[in-house]
Amino acid sequence: DKAAAEVELGYIVAPDARGRGIAGELLRQLTAWALGELGARRIVLIIDVENVASSRVAARGGYLLEGVMRSIHVKQGTRRDAELWSLLPGDADRQLA
Repeated sequence: DKAAAEVELGYIVAPDARGRGIAGELLRQLTAWALGELGARRIVLIIDVENVASSRVAARGGYLLEGVMRSIHVKQGTRRDAELWSLLPGDADRQLA
């Protein structure tokens, strides 16, 4: 949302590359890019409630869990709940330093 300076980020790591900190580094770089290059004032991540590993990456990246959005998206024909995580520039100043 350019007018609101809000960005949604996402990342996918191949199964054989997981567990090596790649997702965390991806999120760190994407966050820095969104704040620096895009001037984002709010960054959001939408994570399936069953994707515990991705939730851990978000938390380690300084994102705050805002809550659960019920039945927000369809995955393989089934409606799913998703967590809404966010980061504001002040949060990133502490995390990316």
